Amino acid sequence: MTRHRRRTLHSALIGALAVTSWGAATAPASAKSSLSFTAGPHSVGQGGIVRAAARASDDNSTFNKVCVQQRWAVAAWHNVACSKPARHAGGAVNATLHAKARGRLQLRAVLFEGRSPQDQQPRARSVSGPVTITVH
Repeated sequence: MTRHRRRTLHSALIGALAVTSWGAATAPASAKSSLSFTAGPHSVGQGGIVRAAARASDDNSTFNKVCVQQRWAVAAWHNVACSKPARHAGGAVNATLHAKARGRLQLRAVLFEGRSPQDQQPRARSVSGPVTITVH
């Protein structure tokens, strides 16, 4: 191999490494989050007790809280219980509900993130699938 060809390959290798390392350094950072939710029993008599538990974690730099939400049939979702907002966290919340009416009660967990602990309009970061409880 000639000296000129070796120098060209060496320069190309250095250039490729520089571009690769620059791309890795400028790649957007992604926050990791998780959300788990359980509720039960799936069938309960009117006046019975339903328990729900949600746990969430998030490593972003905002104030996060996890909430258990409920709705009857197709009504709007509303919060039943929430954890305290915490930076770089998500929290855990347990809720005990009394099934007051017959029908389908749906429960879910939502991980919210806000700009401060007092943020009145935090945005939903992740939402669990709903769990349907039949109240008879």
